Amino acid sequence: MSTPATGSRISSLDGLRGAAALVVLLHHALLTMSGFAAVYWAEPFPAYVAAFAFTPLHAVWAGPEAVLVFFVLSGVVLTLPAVRGRALPWRAYYPSRLIRLYLPVVFAVGFALLLARVWPRRTDSADSPWIQMHNEAPTLANAAKNAFLLNGTTWLNSPLWSLQWEVLFSLLLPLYLWLALRLGRRQWQIIGGIMLALILIGETTGVTALRFLPFFGLGALIAVNLDRLRSVSARFDQSGGSLLAQLAIAAGAVLLLIFQWWPGSILSPAVKPAGSVAVALGAVLLVLVAVCLPRAQRLLTSRALRAAGMISFSLYLVHEPILVTLAVIAPGDMSWIAPVVGIPLSLAAGWVFYLIVERATHRLARLVARRLADRRRRDTDPAIGR
Repeated sequence: MSTPATGSRISSLDGLRGAAALVVLLHHALLTMSGFAAVYWAEPFPAYVAAFAFTPLHAVWAGPEAVLVFFVLSGVVLTLPAVRGRALPWRAYYPSRLIRLYLPVVFAVGFALLLARVWPRRTDSADSPWIQMHNEAPTLANAAKNAFLLNGTTWLNSPLWSLQWEVLFSLLLPLYLWLALRLGRRQWQIIGGIMLALILIGETTGVTALRFLPFFGLGALIAVNLDRLRSVSARFDQSGGSLLAQLAIAAGAVLLLIFQWWPGSILSPAVKPAGSVAVALGAVLLVLVAVCLPRAQRLLTSRALRAAGMISFSLYLVHEPILVTLAVIAPGDMSWIAPVVGIPLSLAAGWVFYLIVERATHRLARLVARRLADRRRRDTDPAIGR
């Protein structure tokens, strides 16, 4: 069985992207509550939170780990056109790609700035540690820094931190393609091992570029070996044993992804950095689950997850300012308001942002790419201009 696809898109990967976006949304929604945020800030937390923090249940709100899945997915998606033999006209690719990334970010920063100006983020000790971190002046200088991305971001719209690495990967795509296409098929074990080693070095030394950029390389390796990987689906049938095997593989991927939370909570600090390799393997295996396992494909191509995947970028950009604003204006003894009201409101806002901003941005990016590609053809073939 091949991975369900719509045109050139792999629908199960769209569904995985949607699931990851929902996990990030739930992650930030729960961080508006002091008990859940305390886990990340190493502060005392209620006993009931431990069940959601230091067990496999952490998977439902493992936001940082879901972002790593996004990185692997980006590596797959941007590498696939070259794998399928479509030459990338770089003069058209760079403007188009940067438009698709930056224009929605500019609008999202403006949205966050507007909310922070209308409802100032004045916090106190009753707010969760995560909400207190957002107590910064909503200045134009901060907004400009967030919109630029490459110089780091602030707490105005903190999920934008990951876009720094998306932009860098997009700029470095020729290097990734060269490595993946030249070495990724025959020497994927070596290249994959190097990527994992770089992640471990980055985790140990604190060099963030080494912690995150190799994830895109792992995605590129998946892309160049995609046909072989998709053929694995045919090995699974409808038997009960096959179903159990698929469930075990999927569960193993999730457990690896959140490795640093469930057994990692009892590991010594000296060993914990090595857990980053397990997390990276979990992110890769989760993408492979979406590509190779028929049962997972069926789930991930459901209408709800594909819809979430379609608006995932927009949802990612707008949800946090909404949650933070609700947390700031809600009474101190009603911290539940931000997640209960903020989750459906964020989903609605993400849908509207997709319809108004992201979809228009995609059209503009395609138009720019088409115009530049046409100009290149005219420049290289004088007969076209006659």
